[in-house]
Amino acid sequence: MNPSTLIPARIRALAATPRPARRPVLPAAVVVLLSLVGALALTAFLATLGALPAQAHDQIVSTDPADGAELDAPPAAITLTFSTEPLDVQPQVVMTDAAGDVVLDGTPTIDGADATLPIEDGTLTGGAYSVAWRVVSSDGHPIEGTFGFTLADQPESAPAEDPTTEDQESEGTETGAESAQESDDAASGTADDATPSQSASAGPADEDSDGSATTTIALVTGAVLILAVAVVGVIAWRRRGAGGSDGSDGSDEAHRGPDTPA
Repeated sequence: MNPSTLIPARIRALAATPRPARRPVLPAAVVVLLSLVGALALTAFLATLGALPAQAHDQIVSTDPADGAELDAPPAAITLTFSTEPLDVQPQVVMTDAAGDVVLDGTPTIDGADATLPIEDGTLTGGAYSVAWRVVSSDGHPIEGTFGFTLADQPESAPAEDPTTEDQESEGTETGAESAQESDDAASGTADDATPSQSASAGPADEDSDGSATTTIALVTGAVLILAVAVVGVIAWRRRGAGGSDGSDGSDEAHRGPDTPA
């Protein structure tokens, strides 16, 4: 065999050897996009962590009287029931009538998950009443809210019969003392009504948790959508680069003609 005929054959064998595909390099725009997606995902994660404490607050389960209740007889107490036992740290209940006057302002007793404030007889005479409450949640954050109920008009007490002359003489001293005590009580009640508690303007805490949760969901959803678009773009770009490399190799082989022996 002529050695000169082996050279073209060896060249053809080397040319037929498949070349290793060159891996495409990510362009700078894709790198920047991926960096932005990572930063956005981190921000959404931190926002989710920040929303968790707000959702961990205790929630009010029920009230007695119930919100919007229509009563024929005045309730003996205001009772608030929570999802867990609140802290006994300055709880407060304030009740106002339809005119906005404070008719009840006191510190309820915490017993388990219930907070109860008794109502003295004769305090409520009828009409619409609004109750504002404030307690400290078991996680240490204050929560507050309002509810209302309506009470039917209550009959006035019947006037006492006129005592006999003999009874008037024997009870004169006691009547004077009782009148003085009632005057002191009336003055004290007027002073209390003149300084209503600021917590009467309380609003429910559930709206803040819902707003935080909605914001968190929007952030997470946006991050996921942007990440998905970025991933699809990178995959499409890589496939386009791989297809271009294969096409160029194929065209080289197609245009490579057979070698003629020397």
